[in-house]
Parts: sequence; structure tokens; C-alpha cells
Amino acid sequence: MKVDLVVDARYKSCPGPLLALAEAVSRASPGQVILLLATDPGAPSDVREWASNVGHRVLNVEKVGDTCQIYVEVSR
Repeated sequence: MKVDLVVDARYKSCPGPLLALAEAVSRASPGQVILLLATDPGAPSDVREWASNVGHRVLNVEKVGDTCQIYVEVSR
């Protein structure tokens, strides 16, 4: 999967990862894919809920060691 931007929010607690992702999305263009790296265990569910509310798409969530890799496609 082609990633346009990586947001490293590891070791930030809620709502840090989501705020970092939202800031990156605000600067991204539609169709771009952002990879969020997060160690906060709540980040995957927070990102899924946020994305469904604002219209972006969570493409994949993977756990690698203690890090969640969350791929989000910007829709607008």
C-alpha cells in the first residue's frame, strides 16, 4: 500500500494520536493515505469512530509489536 504521509504518535496518550492524525488530514489531499503509528491501545477504536463521523476511510489496522499501524484514506 502506498503511504503518502506517516504520523508518528507513539507514546502519546489519548487524545494525542487522534489530534496528530486530524492535523495531518487537514493538510492532506483527497485520496492520500496517512499511516498513523500509535501505542495507545484506544487509538484504533478512536480513529475508526472519528473516521466514520467525518467521512474518511480506515483501510487497515495492524499491530506490530507494541505499535498499531493505522492506514487512513483522506476522502475530502
